[in-house]
Amino acid sequence: MSDSQGQRTEKPTPRKKQKARDKGKVTKSQELTAAILIMGGIVALRFLFPWMLSRTSDLTVKFLSPMPLIQDSDSVRALAIDVMGGGIGIVGPFLLSVLGIALVANYVQVGFLFSTQPLTPSLDKINPISGFKRLFSLQSVVKVLINGAKAALVGLVFYLSIKGSLHEYFELGDTGIRSVVNFMAAEAYSIAFKAGLVLLVLAAADYAFQRREYIKSLMMSKHEIKEESKEVEGSPLIKSRIRSAQRELARRRMMNSVPTADVVVTNPTHIAVAIKYDMGSMNSPTVVAKGKRLLAEKIKEIARENGIPVYENKPLAKSLYELVEVGSEIPESLYRAVAEILSYVYKVQGKVPGALERKG
Repeated sequence: MSDSQGQRTEKPTPRKKQKARDKGKVTKSQELTAAILIMGGIVALRFLFPWMLSRTSDLTVKFLSPMPLIQDSDSVRALAIDVMGGGIGIVGPFLLSVLGIALVANYVQVGFLFSTQPLTPSLDKINPISGFKRLFSLQSVVKVLINGAKAALVGLVFYLSIKGSLHEYFELGDTGIRSVVNFMAAEAYSIAFKAGLVLLVLAAADYAFQRREYIKSLMMSKHEIKEESKEVEGSPLIKSRIRSAQRELARRRMMNSVPTADVVVTNPTHIAVAIKYDMGSMNSPTVVAKGKRLLAEKIKEIARENGIPVYENKPLAKSLYELVEVGSEIPESLYRAVAEILSYVYKVQGKVPGALERKG
C-alpha cells in the first residue's frame, strides 16, 4: 500500500461512525456531564430549598413533640421509621431532579445507546505500555489543564464574590439570625451559580476538544473508503454484471409482451413501438415494448410471427419512443394519432372499436 493510501486524511463515513457507536465509542465529555449536573443541582436546590426548609421545620416539631412519651423499643423503632420516611420525602424531590438532570446531560451528548462492548475484556486495557501512553497522551494533558483552570477560576470567583460583599459581612453582627441566614443563603447561591457558569464554559471547551479527538481517531485513508464502498455496494464489476442481468431480464419481459400488442408503429427501420389497448381494463392505449435498430427489428419480427400489424408512421413512432416509457399509457397529445391507427387496425381485423372511437 502506498503512503498516500495509508494516510488518514478523509473524514469518517457515516458507516464508520455507526460501527464505532455500536462499540460504545462516542463523543462524550465527563466534564460537561459534571458541569450540567452541578449547575442543574444548584438551580433545583434554589427552587426546592425554601420548601425543604419549611418541611424540615414542620417535621422537627412533629417528631420532637412525642419524645417524652417514648417508653420502649417499639416506640423508638416507630419514631425512627417515621423520621427516615420524612427525610426521604424531603430530599427525594431533589435527588430525583438531580437524577433527571444527569440522564438529560448524558442523552444530549450521546443519545440512546446500549452497548456491552466497553465491558468486554481487552488486553489493551491492562497493557502497561498502552496505559503509560494514555497517561502522557494529549487528552491527559488537556484534562490536567482543565482541572487546574477549574480550581483557579472557581477560587477566583469565590474570592471576587466575597471581596465584593465584604462590607455586608461586617454588618451581619448588627442583624437578627433570620437576616443572617437569608443573606448567607443568597450569597451561597450567587457564588455557586457563578462557579457553575465557569464550569460550564470550561466543560464546553472540553467537549469541543473531545469531539475533535473523536473525529481524528476515526479518520480514514482513501483506500479504506474504497474498501468500505466495495463492502457496502459491491465491486464495480459485480455491480456492472448485476445491471446487465437486470437489463437483459427487462428486455426479455418486454419482448414477451410483444405478442399481446394490437399494433407496432415503426420509423420504419430505426424505431419500433408496440401498443396495446384493452377497452375493459385500460383508460388509454399502453406501450408494451419499444426499441431501436436491432431491438426494433426483433420487435417487428416477433410481431409478424404473431400476426400483429406493423404500421409505418415516422413522427408518431419517434414521439412514442421519446415520450412514453414501457408500461406507461400514451399522453393525450398523441391519443388522436394512435386512435386513428388502432381504429384502422380494428376495422381491418373486424373488431368493434366503439369505446376507442368515443374517446377519440
